[in-house]
Amino acid sequence: MLSKMELRALSEISRGAEAVSELSEALELSTPQTYKVIRSLREKDHVRFEHGTISIEKRTHVAILLNILNDSQISYVPLSDCGMEIIRTLTEPRTVSEISSMIGVHQTTVTRKIGRMRRHGMVRKEKTSYSINAKLWPRLVDLASSYNEYLRFTDPRAPFGSEIFYSSLGLVVFSSDRDLDDKKTAFSRYDDHGMHIYPGTYYYCTSDCEPTLKDIFLHSLYVVEKDRCWRSKMLALIFYVMHKNELNDVEHPVMNDIRTVLKGDRVEGWVPLREMQERAVMYEVDLYKERFRMTS
Repeated sequence: MLSKMELRALSEISRGAEAVSELSEALELSTPQTYKVIRSLREKDHVRFEHGTISIEKRTHVAILLNILNDSQISYVPLSDCGMEIIRTLTEPRTVSEISSMIGVHQTTVTRKIGRMRRHGMVRKEKTSYSINAKLWPRLVDLASSYNEYLRFTDPRAPFGSEIFYSSLGLVVFSSDRDLDDKKTAFSRYDDHGMHIYPGTYYYCTSDCEPTLKDIFLHSLYVVEKDRCWRSKMLALIFYVMHKNELNDVEHPVMNDIRTVLKGDRVEGWVPLREMQERAVMYEVDLYKERFRMTS
């Protein structure tokens, strides 16, 4: 997340404010305050600061962001703080609840920020869902796509080379081929809750506390959403039914697909319920019983 001041700083640096004194003057900040902004932008992988010279990191999403900022001054406030995080979720229609769950920001804050975006024509509303207004702001679509691709493999809190499935202020969920000291989660913890599987890779989270059953399941949904693997989808669905009483209030867009499949309907990318039942029997789970309950 970038503050309005950090967005202003990026814009000024791109226009030639490469020295601390120049940036300090442009932002009307003291030298210590300017150093603080630079340090934050460095930690977020947006700028370099070497031999007294500030330069923009060569990242696709940063270049697109700068084009948007430099073309439209009204974009600073909507894109500041959690603004870019909201935009990256809107590659397809999302409800406020879904956006809140995906980025780890309270629904009230999401609603307020989306309201400002709508006033500037950045997002549009269809029924209860929001999406990027591509006709008025086509570059926002490119920003969302490139930012998501960047976040897929890059976060300073995760080891280099990890694949990142979720990133928010307080949490990163990622995978690695190596057995690390970080807390395991998602499919790597299904075995602890009665579902013995061999995920083939290690899934981790940066949480300070041990993940709960709900955390483990939600983190696996982050994985399903990104890798779109039919096997991961099937395992998550069976795990949900196995612990349905504890997981029934988990909110995530993938849950819509899970509930649809459990009703016996076909969903693109998901194997039929009868094929899942063959695997579910291994864990003494009856998916047909759950289908009957949901459709009766």
